[in-house]
Amino acid sequence: GMIIERIQANEGKKKMIYLGDGVGDFCPSLKLKEGDFMMPRKNFPVWNLICENRAILKAEIFEWIDGKELEQILIGLIEKIKIEEANNGVQSLSAVDCKFETIPIVAHEAFPPPLRL
Repeated sequence: GMIIERIQANEGKKKMIYLGDGVGDFCPSLKLKEGDFMMPRKNFPVWNLICENRAILKAEIFEWIDGKELEQILIGLIEKIKIEEANNGVQSLSAVDCKFETIPIVAHEAFPPPLRL
């Protein structure tokens, strides 16, 4: 939850899409605001918690079952946000908004060798 609050403090009024499937994803979903989106994986622990406590979540909820459905919903939500932002005169998503990080291969050399059983 604290990480979501930090992101919200740094990003201002940008909409957030949060995906999760575990129990640990429930607390962050409570920090989402109206206009944000929560995407719990259906029939997984976070989905069950959200179903039991739906009234306390402010974000719009879109559950998904598999990777194909996840992709369709996510692309649809991104398009929805882009249209809303264009209608409100807000600059649309850019490559800067998408954070990608690669780990160089040499970084893996720092890991200890696996334990043999």
